[in-house]
Amino acid sequence: MASLMELIERVNKGELVDPAQLEIYQESSNSAEKFLAHHAHAMLDLRRAQQHMMQSLEAIDYSDQKVLNQFISVSGFLGLTDLRAGPVVKFGACAINRREYALGLEAIQNGVGFDQQHGGSWSADRENCQFVATQYDRAAQCINWSSGETMDWNNRQTKIAIIVSSIADEDATAKMVRGLAKYHDSKRFKLQVYSTEAGVRREKQLFGQTAYVSASAKRGAQTIAELTRQKIPTWTAPVDGDIVSAAKDLAAQLVKDQIDVALIDATQADPIAAMIATWETAPVKVNLCRRTPLYAGNVSCVTYLDPVNFEADREWWTKRGVDSKFILEGIDIEAGLGALPLRAQYGIPEQSVVLATASANLDESLSADFVETVINILRAHPHAIYLVIGEGEMAWQKRKFESAGVSKRIGYAGKRRDLPGFLRIADIYLAEFPGSGSQGVLMAMSVERPVVAMKLGDDAEQSQAATLVGSEGVILGKDLAAYIERVSKIIREASYR
Repeated sequence: MASLMELIERVNKGELVDPAQLEIYQESSNSAEKFLAHHAHAMLDLRRAQQHMMQSLEAIDYSDQKVLNQFISVSGFLGLTDLRAGPVVKFGACAINRREYALGLEAIQNGVGFDQQHGGSWSADRENCQFVATQYDRAAQCINWSSGETMDWNNRQTKIAIIVSSIADEDATAKMVRGLAKYHDSKRFKLQVYSTEAGVRREKQLFGQTAYVSASAKRGAQTIAELTRQKIPTWTAPVDGDIVSAAKDLAAQLVKDQIDVALIDATQADPIAAMIATWETAPVKVNLCRRTPLYAGNVSCVTYLDPVNFEADREWWTKRGVDSKFILEGIDIEAGLGALPLRAQYGIPEQSVVLATASANLDESLSADFVETVINILRAHPHAIYLVIGEGEMAWQKRKFESAGVSKRIGYAGKRRDLPGFLRIADIYLAEFPGSGSQGVLMAMSVERPVVAMKLGDDAEQSQAATLVGSEGVILGKDLAAYIERVSKIIREASYR
């Protein structure tokens, strides 16, 4: 007979357990055993309830919002967030079938947005993304917005619209907007910035979102003020109606402003941007893809800012006759970096040599080989500190550092909005391997910090960091000892550093 702790461990892993095995512990005189047994039994019952709710939704083609909300609540309590997006998006598709376009679009936004925010696998599947794109396209066609214009503007300057989901001072989109505003050729191009305000609470909200953001006028006040000084107009979609009226207003504004090229910097979590990409709102429409594209069929080009995603999708777009490109998003080296971070404020000894890595997905980027390499570097240099910057649970990595006896010399800075300025706290930047993104490397280089990278292969994931760094900071092939020695040399020799 299995012990109570074995049964609980199996329940926590999501395995099927016969509830009868828990009953003996439910009658125990030990209050702790009684508590754990009843709680485990409750979790089993909830999982069964969730499965029955899923089957009931399938039976009626996901059309009942009340049962869907119950399903969402139970799934959230159980932590089964990966099972959430599909039913919510299918409910949205059903609502669009019933011509409840605003309800359907908001439901799809909810499902996709939650999945992307929590790193879910549903929105990373291309077939699911195509299904979402099809629903957006159907809604756009049924709403049937049209300006009646021929869009033959013949403008003296090429008018470029930068369409974003929101303007927030520290977001990557706002940094790109400020960079374009500062460095574009104003004689040839006229920039105008538009925000769909997709994440802002609307007065007519038919399907609530899991999280709301403040309006761009509040979150992006500094960016908007800077654009105003440079005489670049900004326009934000109204929130006093529903999502369909906001999309129509934005489409009408783009036509009124006679936009030649629309750069749409948004994901499928923004239904307004998706409809703008479908409607005839500009002669040329380009989707700037940071994570996943809109998969809208009416765009002229999909431009990726990540080489790995570009390589994965390039052939798919070619088969569909859509142009796809990759551009490296740069860092503005003239941007204000703020106050110099003080080491004492973070408990770092002033004489330490600080090593740092920054990533948006530390769980995946800090590989076993890289973690072992960092451990060996810290063991060889007792005055070195390793600072990890970004998002990720890193459960096994933390256990590895702890078992190696170096955990007290590891700092976790979390997600920082003041990058690259915060990276000035570091002496050396360690690019992860086998895969390292370009942004962390570029940010370190922009504040004049040496970078050490490893190039294991020629594919984009394994070479993009090494391409930027240059020969002095690159280790060719999987040579962990050479990587450690290169970092050690930079630690030992301050003048070389």
